[in-house]
Amino acid sequence: MQLTKIHKDFYFIEDVFTDETLNFLAIQCIAQKNGKILEQGDTIRNECGINSRAQTMVMESLREPQQLIEEYFNKSAYGNSTQLWHDESGYINGLHKDHSPNLQANVQVYLNDGNKNMGTYIIVEEILEYSVPYKKNCGYLMFNPTSNLHGTKYPVEGKRLSLYQSYRLTEQPSPIW
Repeated sequence: MQLTKIHKDFYFIEDVFTDETLNFLAIQCIAQKNGKILEQGDTIRNECGINSRAQTMVMESLREPQQLIEEYFNKSAYGNSTQLWHDESGYINGLHKDHSPNLQANVQVYLNDGNKNMGTYIIVEEILEYSVPYKKNCGYLMFNPTSNLHGTKYPVEGKRLSLYQSYRLTEQPSPIW
């Protein structure tokens, strides 16, 4: 895995998963049928959790980002529920700030190739804009998603498959999501 600092709150991550883990997660993401459907305008995101085998694979793969999160905050970090996101053509997740006290850092890893513009953007301090390209087995680590605007600027072309892992700094999660 390679972590490249773009800003103190935003890192580009590459080569996150082994080929075996990446393929397993992509198949799980495509096969999801019992996910939560999130509508945004005329488009949808299918969001679902992962099984225990996949959870173990993910947490092993994300040790390095978790260590960086713990160094950044100088506290232990705890993973929230891992999610697979399957975004359909036309989906756009406009710039927003997250609201849950459970979200101190996020990792999103793209599971398939697609138009590089389908990557995530972040606006820091309301003026500085950064982005990562949409590229298979790459993504980002973002600190302070409740303070920084982030999202996508361009609609999905085809399918956008990704794994999303958020982290909190409390052992027990807040009931506020």
